[in-house]
Amino acid sequence: MSQISVKTIGGLTRGLHVIEAIAAHQPIGLTALARLLDIDKSAMQRTLATLHEAQWIRPAGDAPPRWELSTRCVVVAGQVYNGSSLTARAQPVMTELRNATGESVHLAVAENEHMIVLGVVDGNQMVRTALKVGQVHAPETSASGRVIHAYLTQQERENGSSEPHLLLSPQEYQEIRSRGWSVSAGAVQQGSTSLASAILDVSGSPIGAVVISGPETRVTEDYFAHYGQLLRTAADQLGGTP
Repeated sequence: MSQISVKTIGGLTRGLHVIEAIAAHQPIGLTALARLLDIDKSAMQRTLATLHEAQWIRPAGDAPPRWELSTRCVVVAGQVYNGSSLTARAQPVMTELRNATGESVHLAVAENEHMIVLGVVDGNQMVRTALKVGQVHAPETSASGRVIHAYLTQQERENGSSEPHLLLSPQEYQEIRSRGWSVSAGAVQQGSTSLASAILDVSGSPIGAVVISGPETRVTEDYFAHYGQLLRTAADQLGGTP
């Protein structure tokens, strides 16, 4: 992540951390938020009042109030989703993958120490893996994270991981890179299996991953090679754009 050499605004940083905490624990009250983020209660109260005035959060109706995110967050997230060139280009490709496999397909991108779901096409089976835009997956154990890591150096993997002990061995990452896809069981949803292929820019750096996920009883080793080839083709269609 590039650094900008100017003084930052501490109050804004605190407010963004509060929004993230509310999103993860809503509805949540003042005392619990202050304890969770280790922030003085009076400072937290001012931050909540500011976010409420700006219509980013709203009281859930309890007394004393517990807070939840407002629909403003949904609007902003939708603008990010709709404005993403990669997301727009991925939608028909993911739909084609879903039609070919019947399983759920999603687009994931790396953000700090997480993989974030940026687009979803639901499977057409009665029993399927359910995903949501904005869902967070661990890069160390998810198929998307593993295939992204396959294109990084070991130092880059360790520096970008909050749980480096869960990383695969360099040999395993080399195997993933050689065949062009990764596999993970249970990381997206318990009882599901996921396969992923990396989307690369013109320099060969990973910019995201396209993922097939389905119940482990259906997405078995018998399908890995076939699904892996479908994923590689899809990723190639989406790659090549910095």
